[in-house]
Amino acid sequence: MLQQFFAWIKSLFSKSSPIHHEDNGLWWQQTGTIVKVGLSTEIIKELATITFLDTPRIGEKVTTDSQLIDIEGGKAVETFKSPVNGIISRIASNYQSDPANLTGKANPTLLEIKIK
Repeated sequence: MLQQFFAWIKSLFSKSSPIHHEDNGLWWQQTGTIVKVGLSTEIIKELATITFLDTPRIGEKVTTDSQLIDIEGGKAVETFKSPVNGIISRIASNYQSDPANLTGKANPTLLEIKIK
């Protein structure tokens, strides 16, 4: 019990932001006004070989619960919604140009959203 208490105190002062997970396999991490968004290792495994990836373009506005990521693999097609309101500030172009690069990756970051 005492170890848990000290771990909790330590987490209050740690500099890294926690990764938040949704049930659907999308994760995000906020640092200041930037939110990194990616897919969990589990959903990448479920999809198997990734064949298609679609995200908004840099500069596009997104709103909470709007369509953010469409991804298709050998076993499934998934659509993920935005966890925040903001503007797309960065996209992982290596995954956009060749979605198969996602296959087997652990918690890859797909894009960043700048929030106000």
